[in-house]
Amino acid sequence: MTAAAARNLPALLQGLREEGYSGTVRVSGSPGGTIHLRDGLIGAVESPGAPTATSVLLTSGRIDDEAWLAACAAQRDTDRLGGHLVDAGLVGAAELEIVCTAAVFDAAFAMALGPPGGWTLGDPEPTLLAGPGVEPRRLTEETTRRIARLSGPWGSPGELARVRPAPVPDTGQRRGLPHRHLSVLSTVNGRRTARDMSFALGRGLYAVMLDLTRLETLELIRWEAGGPSGGRPSTAPRVLPGRDAAAVAQTPNGSAAPAAKAAPLPRRTPGGASRAGDGRAREGPSGEGSAEGRGAGTFPAGKSGGQGGL
Repeated sequence: MTAAAARNLPALLQGLREEGYSGTVRVSGSPGGTIHLRDGLIGAVESPGAPTATSVLLTSGRIDDEAWLAACAAQRDTDRLGGHLVDAGLVGAAELEIVCTAAVFDAAFAMALGPPGGWTLGDPEPTLLAGPGVEPRRLTEETTRRIARLSGPWGSPGELARVRPAPVPDTGQRRGLPHRHLSVLSTVNGRRTARDMSFALGRGLYAVMLDLTRLETLELIRWEAGGPSGGRPSTAPRVLPGRDAAAVAQTPNGSAAPAAKAAPLPRRTPGGASRAGDGRAREGPSGEGSAEGRGAGTFPAGKSGGQGGL
């Protein structure tokens, strides 16, 4: 399977699955990301648009900083780091697989929110893997389902991801809310996007966006109009405080302007560039999966329909 032969990214990944390919697929765009394959299965997806498995484990406090750094020093092969974490008793095997697999689906969803870009194939790179790996077709179908689930009266999921919700004065509706909703509500301040909140909480972007739609339905938040004052940047930290930059995932620069619920939201300008790999590169189809029309960009839907997907 050559990069130039694939009509879109899902087709490329399916072809690489049939080949048993091991390596990386770097996808340009906004936010873009890197897909790690082992024997054709997707072991990790990393995108600036969503927390990685490493970020989730550290931000949530599931593994503390000192234990994490000690584990990284003891096992420098990141592909084998997961097994070391389990052997050291820092996390259970089943829990680690759930966290890593969830991060794969979440990053693919985040990449689908932006306009499509090109891709470049490269050599394998060490990363914390979701064993035994995810089938490309399963990832495509789940991304399509998530895009459809979050398409609503507020617009496409890509538009929802750019909104900066503001809290509504409490009139007693918070009583009885589950902890997951209360935790999201505690991060709402009119300046943070869903992505900012997911990094701050160490939770998946998709889950946070679902909770925000629920909180808006309960009239506990409102979609804030206008951009942040003074060109204020994204509130999510680039590196989690007190953590080694090489040990935790960095978050990107850049934040998009929000908009009122009743008015069309501003459009994000596509950006980003492919990083050189092994020379097999291709620009993705420019018109497929547009975030403007379908809410999914990098991973357009297959023939089965839907609004988008990996």
